[in-house]
Amino acid sequence: MGRERSSLITVGVLSAFLAVGLGFVLLCEMLIESTCGQRPVAAHPFAAVQLLFTGTPDGYEAIAGCEFPVGLIQGVTIAATVLLLVLTIGGAIAYARWKQTDAAFIADLRSRPGFATAREVRKHLSAGSVLRQAKTLRPGLARKATPADVGWPLGESRGVDVYVSIEDSVVLEGPPRGGKGFRVLISAIIDWAGPLITTSTTNDNLTATLRSRQQRGQVHVFDPQGLSGLSQTLRYSPISGCEDPLVATQRGRAIINGTALGASATNGEWADAAATVLARLLHAAAVGGMSVADLYNWGSTPGMARAAVDVLRVDGTPGWGDGLESILDGDPKLLSSQWFGVQSAVAPLAIPQIRETLSPGPDDVVFDPHAFLSGENTLYLLGSSSGATAMGGFLSAMLDDIVEVARRKALSSQGSRLPLPLGLILDEIANMFRWDALPRVMADGGGRGICTFVVLQALSQAETSWSAAEASTIWSAATAKILLGGAGDAAHLRDIEALLGLRNTRRTQKSWNTREVGHSVSEQHERLPLMTVDEIRRMPTGIGLLTYRNRRPALLELDGWIERRDARTISAGKSALEREQQAHFAAAELAKVTDRREPQPVQADDV
Repeated sequence: MGRERSSLITVGVLSAFLAVGLGFVLLCEMLIESTCGQRPVAAHPFAAVQLLFTGTPDGYEAIAGCEFPVGLIQGVTIAATVLLLVLTIGGAIAYARWKQTDAAFIADLRSRPGFATAREVRKHLSAGSVLRQAKTLRPGLARKATPADVGWPLGESRGVDVYVSIEDSVVLEGPPRGGKGFRVLISAIIDWAGPLITTSTTNDNLTATLRSRQQRGQVHVFDPQGLSGLSQTLRYSPISGCEDPLVATQRGRAIINGTALGASATNGEWADAAATVLARLLHAAAVGGMSVADLYNWGSTPGMARAAVDVLRVDGTPGWGDGLESILDGDPKLLSSQWFGVQSAVAPLAIPQIRETLSPGPDDVVFDPHAFLSGENTLYLLGSSSGATAMGGFLSAMLDDIVEVARRKALSSQGSRLPLPLGLILDEIANMFRWDALPRVMADGGGRGICTFVVLQALSQAETSWSAAEASTIWSAATAKILLGGAGDAAHLRDIEALLGLRNTRRTQKSWNTREVGHSVSEQHERLPLMTVDEIRRMPTGIGLLTYRNRRPALLELDGWIERRDARTISAGKSALEREQQAHFAAAELAKVTDRREPQPVQADDV
């Protein structure tokens, strides 16, 4: 304990004793006054003490016709003393318990030098700080900018609402059920002022935000597995646009990179070969007016793909037919390895439900990326962690198409930025599919108005979809990093500890000598971690740790969306959509039960 702190405690204890003594004197004189009708006059300063301990009122001048209530005074004093002791002991116990609570833990963290001060938060992380960049970030905005137009809302720190620029890429890392959606993502989705693409393995974010996003623009839900509970969802053709050989090449690579083969660090050459084949099949299907069923047949076996060679020779890009034929006529062992990736990519098309989702009909709304980017429209990409892996390639291709269109549109716009910034809130993307372009988009997309917010359960989760180097690139490219408590990767937490830096502390030590009277005092200066690994892990729910660029870290208070001003409107929309989803799932389950109970027709051979 430091010398200054010891002195303060000593002064505090003495002041408390003095206050208690004065309190007893006033209590004694008030009781005498209430009994005798006038305030007693003390003959000396210790008159009240003499009366309390000896029971004799000689320390006060006598009051004519009145006898001092000595017994009452002593009884009340004893009762007050007992009550004071009980309160003191209770307070000490309560304080000791409070010291073990999350509130005390957070109070201790906030008191440490090394975290951003209120002044620093207002200067670098407030609504005012992002609004100062409005002309650069939103050059075409006709009206006065609001904080939501130019910043990601992240919570509150030291009483200030925290925003970071939409130009900043953000990574939010937190364990399952850590409140990522409830406390951060739902508000970010609702407040995004521009076209938005958001992914999720559940429909929680969709249910809470769909009605609010519908107030801004058109909403599309791409849900191949039927997780949303909506009767009408988007249908998307992977063949559309592949008449252009460049589009076919990009889409073929995106589909392959979204599969397990594309995620493998040791099979890059086979992934490239599979992407080349798939690009030619997509191009053949587009120029030949073929369906997704034809694409599936061609991709299933090399023998059936020879039909695509004929289409390419007649209507395709010159040389593509011959190129595909040379692959088909090559070494059978090499062909088998090359075709493995193609078969994996088209495998989901064997499922009728998925094939139907990827086969828009003449009456279906055609998804146009250019129209999507022209307003505050929303696209939800849904898929479960178990089944979305098979669909990952097509989800990746769809996302890649829109981002590429956005990139080209930005280059032709004022300031080389999108007039309306494109938001990418990628929740659980590592559990859904591997988007090969993510590291690049995080690094340079913000300067084009393509703004990325990635949500991970752990950094190691990203390493399962991307390589360790790419996962490190994703983490490093995020200029704003938010960490929630509960993480279990000690190595990663040690990196965070190092990233937060050190704080200066001063420790005073006293030593006593048995031979000589007195003691010696020594003072030591130490540099300790701002937060240790264990302290980072122990951050309670509702608290986040933000590191931003080269600024000092900040502790965030993360309130749930139910604390918003429009919480009632959000809750009403959420409840209405939940009823619609429940009715949809109930009807689907009833249809399955009815189908199982219907008697099978009797065949003539069975009679």
